Amino acid sequence: MAIDISIVIVNYNVRHFLQQTLESVERATKGLSAEIWVVDNHSVDDSVSMVKSLFPHVKLIENKHNPGFSVANNQAINNSSGKYVLLLNPDTVLQEDTLKVCLDFMDVHPDCGAVGAKMIDGGGNFLPESKRGFPSPWVSFCKATGLSSLFPKSKVFNQYHLGFLSENEINEVDVLCGAFMFMRKSVLDEVGYLDEAFFMYGEDIDLSYRIKKGGFKIYYLPTTQLIHFKGESTKKTSVNYVKVFYQAMIIFVKKHFSGRGAGLLLILLNVAIVGRALISVMRRFMSRLWMRLMDFVFIFGGMIGIKALWETYYFEDPNYFSNKVFVYLAIVSAVYILIIQLAGGYKRNYKVGQLMRSVGTAFLLLLAFYALLPTTFRFSRALILFSGIWAMLSVMLVRLITNYMENGRLRLGKNQVKRLFIFGSQPEIKRVENILLSTLVDHEIKGRISGDEHYDSSYYDGNFSKVLQLAEMEKVDEFVFCMKDLEWGAVMKLMKNAPKEIEFKMAGDDHLSILGSKSKNTSGELYSVQFTYNLDQRSERIKKRIVDITFVFLFIIFFPVCILWQLLVKRKDVQGLIQNMWEILKGNKTMVGYKRGDLKIEELPNVQKGYFEVGPKFIEDQNLIHRANTIYAKEYSIWMDIELIVTKMWS
Repeated sequence: MAIDISIVIVNYNVRHFLQQTLESVERATKGLSAEIWVVDNHSVDDSVSMVKSLFPHVKLIENKHNPGFSVANNQAINNSSGKYVLLLNPDTVLQEDTLKVCLDFMDVHPDCGAVGAKMIDGGGNFLPESKRGFPSPWVSFCKATGLSSLFPKSKVFNQYHLGFLSENEINEVDVLCGAFMFMRKSVLDEVGYLDEAFFMYGEDIDLSYRIKKGGFKIYYLPTTQLIHFKGESTKKTSVNYVKVFYQAMIIFVKKHFSGRGAGLLLILLNVAIVGRALISVMRRFMSRLWMRLMDFVFIFGGMIGIKALWETYYFEDPNYFSNKVFVYLAIVSAVYILIIQLAGGYKRNYKVGQLMRSVGTAFLLLLAFYALLPTTFRFSRALILFSGIWAMLSVMLVRLITNYMENGRLRLGKNQVKRLFIFGSQPEIKRVENILLSTLVDHEIKGRISGDEHYDSSYYDGNFSKVLQLAEMEKVDEFVFCMKDLEWGAVMKLMKNAPKEIEFKMAGDDHLSILGSKSKNTSGELYSVQFTYNLDQRSERIKKRIVDITFVFLFIIFFPVCILWQLLVKRKDVQGLIQNMWEILKGNKTMVGYKRGDLKIEELPNVQKGYFEVGPKFIEDQNLIHRANTIYAKEYSIWMDIELIVTKMWS
């Protein structure tokens, strides 16, 4: 039987998204004659074994190195036998009718060489690269200088993304996005396959240019759509992306343009590589630094104001303090930032209680240090006291402002309990609930939503038609879709209409994970029974070692007190304490280790034997022991160690 479509997917280390893509492709190929190719570019995340076990009918090519996007696609195209070829990214999801709509359109438009579909990101937002123009010297100049972003609807300045064309109308375009390119195989045989000079990026522009040059039309087709979870295969804010992207444009210009204009454009593109790389570095640097700067500015600025008020109304002398006090206040502010940093207060999933405790710890340290200062260096105990109150208020204020700017809500905490609606059948909802419990995600299920018009109101809280009103009433943060029961078309429509602050996750057929990506600029978020552990991060292990060394040195400084405490209060062996401190200093032991007796301890990051153990003293249940150790490894911060050490010392 003749094959209608050959679908080619090049994969590189996006196993979970690839599985979801293949499931959507299987749905979209129902009723069609199709073959599916996966070319794996030497992934190290078990992508290959997943394809072999779950999709044995898929034709798999395993590369032993990463030859690049163009080479990998050509490997499959050369062996394909379909009338049409679809190049598809591994972080996409097709609507059920996508392939049929494209196939029917091509059949009635014999002059069409290729079509692209409407793409949305993981937040339901339209992706402008769904339709593009050729990067002529002027178009490239507007793109490189940012004029296309400043004037997104302009026919003059934004020909790159054809912003002047409606996203909801069929139009002839110049360039398709490599994430979804539906093409005639006969056209590819005539104009050639992907140019292997392009390692990544630019190959779609080059191929589109050759299709048009060969006398064929390219259409943008918004009558069907797909999700493109951008940010998964590559990180578009990285310096490497800037370099590879603009070098691909240089290859394109050298290949297809000539003359003086091309020379000027090449100079411009080389300048753009340097300029955009610098901007990228600055953005990444500022994205990591700006919250710390905000905290410093608020704390320091507030302390200057408090100092002025204290001088004026208490001392009745606006010049009571010398100018050195500004230096002291800057140091005080920096100490708060440092302690918050060490306690994990600048992580994306910080905890409000942990943040407040870190401020309190910094305040106590400052107060103790101030008491030890010589009289000549003391400036005002009152200002130190006020600094604690103001630091607590200011860090809360900064985070309230930040959260409001990001999602339009005044609330504290990035890791607040997620308020969820789960969509699907009863068995699938139950499966997802078990996954959420297994992954230790803090969540509260606010509603179970049916995909059917008629539903059991004793179990379900509503259906698709009522969900947005229910979500507003329940202040829901996240929709989780059980895709075994639901249609992608209905899900995409709901994503488009839902409030922007709601995030979306998808649970595929029998997955042990739930995944999604909020926008094209963010990497995906994954809830998986295959945990990622904080204790696997080198930075956290360094902090843990700092805690160990700090407590050993405190033991040395307060040696007589510790010995008396050990003898009189704890009634324990002094020699054993000294030996343990020596082993901790050498790195053979740690202050806090796993609860002993865990038979599944090898599943967790390696940690030395602890002087203290996590979890309650007397627990024998294996599940509880392993859960206590898992939570410690997954959510580790130095505050957990400090809190546990202090608690165990007094217990």
